Amino acid sequence: MLQKIIEFFQNLFGGLFRTKKVEPRPTIPTPPPPSPRADEEIDDDYVDDNIPQDGADIGENDIETTEVEVPKTEEPAPSEPEEDESEEPDFLPPPILPEEFPETESVDETPTHEPRFLWCLDNGHGRFTRGKRSPVFMDGRQFLEYEFNRDIVKKIIEKLEQKGVQYFNVVPEVDIDNFLSGRVDRANDKKSDLPKLYVSIHANAASAESINHWSTSGAKGIETWFFKGSRRGEKLAGIFQKHLIKKTGFKNRNLKATTKLFVLRKTKMTSVLTENGFFNNKEEAKMLMLDNVRQKIADAHVNAILEVEKNGL
Repeated sequence: MLQKIIEFFQNLFGGLFRTKKVEPRPTIPTPPPPSPRADEEIDDDYVDDNIPQDGADIGENDIETTEVEVPKTEEPAPSEPEEDESEEPDFLPPPILPEEFPETESVDETPTHEPRFLWCLDNGHGRFTRGKRSPVFMDGRQFLEYEFNRDIVKKIIEKLEQKGVQYFNVVPEVDIDNFLSGRVDRANDKKSDLPKLYVSIHANAASAESINHWSTSGAKGIETWFFKGSRRGEKLAGIFQKHLIKKTGFKNRNLKATTKLFVLRKTKMTSVLTENGFFNNKEEAKMLMLDNVRQKIADAHVNAILEVEKNGL
């Protein structure tokens, strides 16, 4: 009976003070620190346990790889150049004011040649001169001496202006005939402080059945005429003939002396007349119509003029 009373009190007090058995909480592993971003400084002591270290034996399938697109980073803007904070020297040269800049020498484009003669350039004949033209070529072209003479003089003048040589275009007109007295009077009456020299420019013609037929004489080449008995005229003619043959390669027909050519007889100065090829020689006429051949003839005249300008007569 006593034993039952004891068990009764044990059960009573046991129910009042009994504690529940608490299950232990599962341990949550501490996550590793996040991987540093590309723009953060990496801590040298950080080790990612998920990345095998040197010496680890890793199979091909032991690591899961993921391709990550790396964002593009903008290039940093260039920094401003730093100012030089060094101390200024005790002495600085005075600034150069605009008016103190040295003046640059201007380039004088005018010719430096000192003229020695006035060259009277006479382009022979005119549009109304009878004859003085070649037969008509098959293609309809025709050599016209007045046009040829003026083209040569034009090319000569262009070069003389570049060289600073003084000249006088005796007959710039086209619609005239031979105008012989007018040519001579213009040259004789031309006022000049320089001594005058006269050059008449022509193309030649050989005997032919008519002006409508090519010459069969075979005459060709260049010759230069002077007034017979004039030593200065002969010397001047020799200078022109030399340069014409050298420049063109035409046949040398040498110098010719005469007392009959009006412009050589009536001019009051040393004068010459150049005959630059035969316009009724079919092959030579073709050449005389070429611009490059005409330029050679003009340049030869210029070279002769420059020689006389340099050495005198």
